[in-house]
Amino acid sequence: MKFFIKKIFKENKKSKIYQISSWVYKRYFPYVNVVTNMFSDTFFYCKHSNVFKVNTLNKIEAKIILDYHSIEKGLLFSQTKYGFAKDKIKRLNKYLKNQKVLTNSNKSQISVAYSVMCEYYELHKKNNFDISSFYAEDDYLFYKNHLNSAYNNTFSGVIEYTKNDFFDHTFSSFDKFSDSRKSVRNFTGNLIDDSTIEKAIMLSKNAPSVCNRQPSKAYYLKDKSKIDKVLELQAGLNGFTQNINQLLIITTDVNYYYSIGERYQFYIDGGVYLMNLLYSLHFYNIAACPANWAKEKDDEKRIKQILDINSSEKVICLIAIGEADENFKTTLSKRRDLDEVLTIIK
Repeated sequence: MKFFIKKIFKENKKSKIYQISSWVYKRYFPYVNVVTNMFSDTFFYCKHSNVFKVNTLNKIEAKIILDYHSIEKGLLFSQTKYGFAKDKIKRLNKYLKNQKVLTNSNKSQISVAYSVMCEYYELHKKNNFDISSFYAEDDYLFYKNHLNSAYNNTFSGVIEYTKNDFFDHTFSSFDKFSDSRKSVRNFTGNLIDDSTIEKAIMLSKNAPSVCNRQPSKAYYLKDKSKIDKVLELQAGLNGFTQNINQLLIITTDVNYYYSIGERYQFYIDGGVYLMNLLYSLHFYNIAACPANWAKEKDDEKRIKQILDINSSEKVICLIAIGEADENFKTTLSKRRDLDEVLTIIK
């Protein structure tokens, strides 16, 4: 547009029309550009996300992962509430028999979902709890037979740790240290001293960011009443909140971004900072569980009011932190196979 304005009025740049047109362009074109890009983003998300249609293998797989991981989390409780996750079991019974899923049952996330379903059934069978109203024996046998040689009657969707074993790789090689980090939801309720938390925050500062702008920061919350309000908003740690007495809230300040192409860069920088902080917390033997902040505008407004967060900042994630129990469980959280995450372009 600017090119055409110059071309039309190149012989008389002092003309009123040229000056007005240039002013209008400089003043309003960035807004138009933002709106058109955001519209394109909205169309892209509506078309390819799970919001409106579950019509591809990847979309179905996403639903499967969400539900089987919820079952894993239900297995973490020391006192199992039998019959838990009833609605999720029903959905999994539907998705795991989908022809696209059956054809791709060798994929890591689909295979582990079958195993989690078998474990769920066997747990209830062992404890004589009737779940036939939402999970029939025929379904269980179908999954077990479909797994075939991959079926393992000792499979577990959770991993048991002692606190010492969990932090045993603090000074190991990075591959072992990285692999040892897991989300911990079982806390003693005892507080980690502020100086240790400050060390973890200091270490996390070496996270890279676009042009070294370092837009991310952590809010450290110790007020239990505010912690409970924030966790109620997040709603992903239900059943574990009683002993969460310290909470970190990660934000990124959008003031640090200048181009329309950077409209989502703050999420990238915030995510990189988050991962670095999780490693830092693990290094200092601080148990941590990131709780995603995938919320809409009203919840964003509410958390900012509770914590007095600047209006220019976006909340990236919450991290529950504390002292781990002497003995606890984490979810298996099976990772994808290499061929699912690496594409070599020749």
